[in-house]
Parts: sequence; structure tokens; C-alpha cells
Amino acid sequence: MIVYNLRIIFANKFIWFLAGSIGFYLGLSVIYVFSNDVSKMGDLYGVFLFSGLLLVFYPSVFGVQNDQDARTIEILFGIPNYRYKVWLVRIVLIFAIAFLIMLVFTFLSSVLIVKFRFVNMTAQVMFPVLFLGLMSFMLSTIVRNGNGTAVLMIIFGLFFMILSDNLHKSQWNIFLNPYELPWDVNDTTWAIIALKNRIILVTGSIIFLLAALYNLQKREKFM
Repeated sequence: MIVYNLRIIFANKFIWFLAGSIGFYLGLSVIYVFSNDVSKMGDLYGVFLFSGLLLVFYPSVFGVQNDQDARTIEILFGIPNYRYKVWLVRIVLIFAIAFLIMLVFTFLSSVLIVKFRFVNMTAQVMFPVLFLGLMSFMLSTIVRNGNGTAVLMIIFGLFFMILSDNLHKSQWNIFLNPYELPWDVNDTTWAIIALKNRIILVTGSIIFLLAALYNLQKREKFM
């Protein structure tokens, strides 16, 4: 099942999003390496976040549509409860692959740009990546069209980014950067805000996953 899902994840246009993620990371990393100013952790967090989102965008948004196009969704619905295992394993693999690639990115940056705990950085980046990735997956089970889901996610992403300016010190900010301490907030308060933000993101991710699996029960909408 793992091999089967890996073939699906790496099929079609995923390679272009992977190349885009690597290219985006390498491009900014080269700028930081040859810059006279040492990059701040907050700047690196933004680079890693965008790279991680590129990695999970295509498989989470177009996964259901690809199954429909390949007619494999008819086979999945023909085997009781099997579809949940297939899609659940696929979702786990998507984020596991993204985590491993991000681990390589953060490790290289910790060696070449500025020293930091790269495992902790990777874990922090994966919280919003997981939230938005599972949100994409849930929407794909409702819209059932990859392009439509992509448009919705871009709209939601822009909306969240606009709100992030006003909510930059709030626990409800999806793009909250734990490494960018506001000048008028002390370390302890900021750590509490960041912790609450991560709990909210994890809770939202679980809700999105359960909602997506529930939507996949409605066979007539996918056949």
C-alpha cells in the first residue's frame, strides 16, 4: 500500500512543485549566504514555510481528482472501508515526505547560514503546513475538482496573509512566526502565545482530517 501511494504522490505534476520548492529554497539561501547581514531566524522560517507549502500543495489538492481521473476511486469505493486506509496512508506519507525534505533544508541552512536547532525549526514549520495541507484535502473532498480547490486555497491563503498583519501577536494567526518576537511582548508571554497557536493548528488539522474522511463516505458524489 505504501509503494502504491508513493507512486500516486510522485506522479503527474508533483515533480514541478517539488522542483519549485527546492528552487525557491536554494535561490533565497544563496542570497542569504552571500549577504553581508546574517539572516534572522524569522526570515528563514518564512522561507521554510513557503517551501513546505509547495511540497504538500499538489498531492493534497489534486489527490481525489487524480483518483477520479484514473478510475481508481471506483475500485476504492468497491472495497468496504478500504478507501479510508488508502487515503489515510497517503496523507501520512505526504507529510512524512514533506517533513524529511524540510529536515534537509533546515539542516543545510543551520550549517551554511546561521546555527540553530534544525529539528525544532522543522517541527515548528510543519504545524501550519499540516493545517493548510489538511484543509486543502478536506476542501478537495467537497469541491471534487483540483483546480477549484486550488483557487479556493489561494483565496484563503491571501485572506489569512492579510489578517496576519493585524493578528501578528495573536494565537489565532495561522502564519504566526514563533521566532519573530514582537518588541512589546516578553519572552514568556510570547512562548505561551506560540504554544496556544500550535494547539489550535493541531486541533484544526484533526478536524479537517476527520471531516475529509467523513465526506469520503458519500459515494454518490464521487462516482
